[in-house]
Order: sequence, then structure tokens, then C-alpha cells
Amino acid sequence: MEKCQTIRLLFFVENSRKVAEAIAKNGGVAIFSQIQATSGVKGSVLNHHLNRLQRLKIVEKEVKGTYRLTYKTPLCFIFPTKTRTPIAYFGLMGKRENRKQPEPEIAIELLKKEKLKPDLIYVATSPEALNEWKDLKLPYQWILCYEEEIIDIESVKQKIQPQLISLLKEYIVIMDCTSATKPATIAYYELAQTYYAPLIYIYEETKKMKWLISRDTIIKRLNIQ
Repeated sequence: MEKCQTIRLLFFVENSRKVAEAIAKNGGVAIFSQIQATSGVKGSVLNHHLNRLQRLKIVEKEVKGTYRLTYKTPLCFIFPTKTRTPIAYFGLMGKRENRKQPEPEIAIELLKKEKLKPDLIYVATSPEALNEWKDLKLPYQWILCYEEEIIDIESVKQKIQPQLISLLKEYIVIMDCTSATKPATIAYYELAQTYYAPLIYIYEETKKMKWLISRDTIIKRLNIQ
């Protein structure tokens, strides 16, 4: 069952939502007693909902009495956590043209102003674009999409999806669809919709950031009261 379907099922049962929210508020990993104290769901009822969440693959059991969210995005993003959850920026970079500053650098600066400093930065780009920015020696993790890939929506999705899914498990992933090609932008938007990931767009001229998929957007999509 796809993640986008299972996470919606979570919110049809209030106690299951409370349990998942409690794990999220504890940073995505919590022991039984922490979940019980935070959620107010207790004893055998708590066990029932933990088992349900495991069947839905929303929660995993690590060791006896310890549970973790299978994916920290989006639950650790929409629910305030007691401890800081690490953030991963997942963006795009286009060709240099007349730009003095790469788009991901602008986005990261703006995220820092909102107290969302990324701990890890992944950027998809073409080898040609990367070569044009090589003098800056940008400290990013690169996902290279060749010219025939960066202009095809499905090719971009296939290229980035494995790394994105891996990051969603351990980080709050903030996606940025500003740069590169229109097909790449569409691919990022579709993946962000599928995985309930926050998504931003940067207006380069004014250096302003717009949340295309914000915390409120995700909450409304999940119909959280």
C-alpha cells in the first residue's frame, strides 16, 4: 500500500492519530511509556493502536518497547516536537546563465531565516549545469540527471525517488522545485504531493520564498481537526 494512502488511513481513527502524533512529538522515536504519557492512550488500547499502525507501516518496532515512525516526514513537520528533528533540503539547480548565486543557496538562506536550517542538502542537476557552477565548490550531495533525463518528468522521478524515500525516513524533508527544467519542477511537485512533503518555490528577483505545500496545507489534506 502506498504511503500516501496509508497515512490518510491513520487519521480515520482518533486514537491511532494520537499515538502517531505522540511518537512524532518525541522526535519520531519513543518508548511505550513516553507514547502513553504524551497521547493519553494507555495499556491494551495503546498496544492495539501500535499494532494497527505497524500493520499500516506507519510505525515500526525497533526493540522491545521502542517504536519509531517509518517516515519522519510529514508527521514530525506538522506536529511540534520536543526535540529537534534533523532537516534535509531537497532541491534543483539549473544552468548558471546570468545568475551570481545558485538557487539552492538562496533557498537555504531563506529557510535559515525561518529557523529551518538544513542539516543535509541534496540537489538534483545536470552535469552541464554542475560544470558551470564548479568554481563555487558547492558543499552539496549531488544527484546527476543527464540532459535526456532532466527534460522528462518520469525520468526525474525515477532518478530522485530512491534517495528521497530514504531521507523521508530520518529527516523532515523540505523540497524545492524552483530551478532546472519545467519537467523537473513538475516531478518535484508530484512527489511532494505523493509523500506529503513540504514544498517551496523561490522568487529569484526578490529573494522571497513561497510555500507551495505548507504545514497548513498538509494538515488540511490529512483532514486533521
